[in-house]
Amino acid sequence: MAQIPITEKKSAFKKTIKGGGKYEEKLGDMLRKEGLITNSQLEEALSIQRKNKEGRIGSILIKMGFIDEDTIINFLSRQYGYSVIKISELNINPETVKILPYEVAKEHTAFPIKVTNDVLTLAICDPTNNSTIEDIQTRTRFSIKAVISQEKEIIDAYKKYYNISDEEYKGFFKRIDRGGDDKSESVEIKDIDDIGSLVSEATEEIAIDNEPEDKGIGEDLYSAGDAPIIKLVNGIMTKGIKMGVSDIHIEPFEKSFQVRYRLDGTLHRSLNLPLQIKNAMISRFKILANLNIAERRIPQDGRIKLKVGSNRTVDFRVSTLPTLFGESIVLRILDKSNLNVDLTKLGFTPEGLNIFMKAIERPYGQILVTGPTGSGKTTTLYSAINALNNVETKILTVEDPVEFNFPGINQVQVKTEIGMTFANALRAFLRQDPEIILIGEIRDLETAEIAIKASMTGHLVFSTLHTNDCSATVWRLLDIGVPGYMISSSLTLIVAQRLLRRICTDCKEEVSPDEKELIEAGFLGDEIDNLKVYEGKGCPRCAGTGYKGRIAVYEIMEITENIKEAITSQVPQDQLRKIAIKEGMITLRQEGLRKIKEGVTTVYEVLRNTVMIKEALPAYLLTPDELIFENGDVIIKEGNTDKNFYQLIQGGVEVFKYDIKVGEITQPGDYFGEMSALMNVARSATVKSKGKSVVKVFPGDKLKETIENYPNISIRIINSLISRLNEADKKISVIGGDRVI
Repeated sequence: MAQIPITEKKSAFKKTIKGGGKYEEKLGDMLRKEGLITNSQLEEALSIQRKNKEGRIGSILIKMGFIDEDTIINFLSRQYGYSVIKISELNINPETVKILPYEVAKEHTAFPIKVTNDVLTLAICDPTNNSTIEDIQTRTRFSIKAVISQEKEIIDAYKKYYNISDEEYKGFFKRIDRGGDDKSESVEIKDIDDIGSLVSEATEEIAIDNEPEDKGIGEDLYSAGDAPIIKLVNGIMTKGIKMGVSDIHIEPFEKSFQVRYRLDGTLHRSLNLPLQIKNAMISRFKILANLNIAERRIPQDGRIKLKVGSNRTVDFRVSTLPTLFGESIVLRILDKSNLNVDLTKLGFTPEGLNIFMKAIERPYGQILVTGPTGSGKTTTLYSAINALNNVETKILTVEDPVEFNFPGINQVQVKTEIGMTFANALRAFLRQDPEIILIGEIRDLETAEIAIKASMTGHLVFSTLHTNDCSATVWRLLDIGVPGYMISSSLTLIVAQRLLRRICTDCKEEVSPDEKELIEAGFLGDEIDNLKVYEGKGCPRCAGTGYKGRIAVYEIMEITENIKEAITSQVPQDQLRKIAIKEGMITLRQEGLRKIKEGVTTVYEVLRNTVMIKEALPAYLLTPDELIFENGDVIIKEGNTDKNFYQLIQGGVEVFKYDIKVGEITQPGDYFGEMSALMNVARSATVKSKGKSVVKVFPGDKLKETIENYPNISIRIINSLISRLNEADKKISVIGGDRVI
């Protein structure tokens, strides 16, 4: 490849930066002049840059939370015409990567994309930095064409193409400590290695026997401020963070005072505390949450912000509840560092994720996520709006409570005591010109109607309901008074979900489960022979439980035209489920069975969290072909060797033997044609349509399996057979035969 003299490079460089002198202005000053950051924010970032003697000003501003990276990229692209690229979507030639040594790329946070006619296309976070481009141009001896990419995209490219170590990779994402401007509680995790000694110390400090429930608040406050109690409370919270639990339960009983942690959806008792410290400890939690420690008669809600170490802050949502033996406290840990908002990692199947993405990318409509408390609804919703969050989109949320805050999203906290309800917030939202609205929960008709009208007037609306599955969600809306035609017109997608515990990968082993249990779970007989089932035997990593982490299973109902018609007609819930399954919906149980096959979870977890509903049957029973016959059409021909059996849905059929009519079948739901499959013989009679008829067709090779495994269907087949035998008996003397179909 020909080399170009350095003098020519300078000329090419001037063309690259599109006008030279204008771009010598610093990025920080550009952002300040545009009003995207303030003078004080810029000065603080520059101070940190001088202190560390390294770091790009843009990166520092982002890490300090003063601005987000998309804003900088869009500003440079819009204002100065730089192209924006995603390196992860490109296939980079390894020879191109060799042009720029890793140390040079790292120094300038840049990455080579391609070479065309001796011009190197260079991805960089700050293309306004003239010295960076000049330096790379000098070292590579290529003309430079600068394009913009996110810093994470560039760093990910370092890992992929330069093969940097995990330690090196993580070093790029170190957060900036701004110093002592955070007044939240500061606790080091290393301080909680010995919880037992903290309990003993707190008990000795507060040696009060038989303390009365109505003792003075001042004494409670004094005890709550004692160093041992402070250490113990901090220790309980930081232990929960270290274990990765979702909730901490502080529970007083008549003769015990215990702490339980909810890990991977299951409660585990962790501490038995002395009753002497009960009031002081509860008061300490209430002080941290800014609650009224004098009020013990009614529930209260609050929030604690805990600074763990120097770089990590964790929020706790606090709820108190007066019980018979004192106030029970539950702390929900809201650790943003553990929040996974990557839709590809939540548990969606590829097909399910494709349907979900197609729905959330629509400009309007309503998407409902349903399930019980703790099933991961909030995470799914946050993941969806996070995927849609950009500077061109106005997103408003109303939540009770706001669990996590996201840059670029306007979040509103419900405060019913002052009239800030879901409905009132929604009315205000419609005057705020949003594209996307998230409603924490639809609880009443007023909220539901406003949400539906918003989705029908050009807004994309997300919300949740507490129902068991997708079909129950529709009936919940009907139950609170929303007309069926409004539901069908606004709904785009319903997602029901559950969280299943993952098998610990360190102690995962194959097991031999009971065959009957597998069949009851929903597996077919011919699947069991080749099925591999796994469990965790327990190890230190999973604390002996056999499980580590959780994964979601989803039931996704896409609102097709057939489902819209069913909702408008307000068909029964079980019938709506059947229609949805026929349209391609996979039930929660079926999704759970898939996770068992993949070796992700156990049979026990699937049985514990999902139910085998009547409609959750094999595909050949759930979605058989439906055939329409006109008068006189032959459905079964005497002497044929086919083995299918049939169910009458509408109309009637006539049975002929030797061209003589020997019977009729007119009762919808009756089966016929099953004897050939059972006895493996040719057809003994002809069946023709009487007028127009509709029948379902089932594969004959599955008949024995159906009779063995699905007793309700077996009874109906047997009843149909008995009915025809009785009718045949009456005519046997006429036709001179004794065989029936």
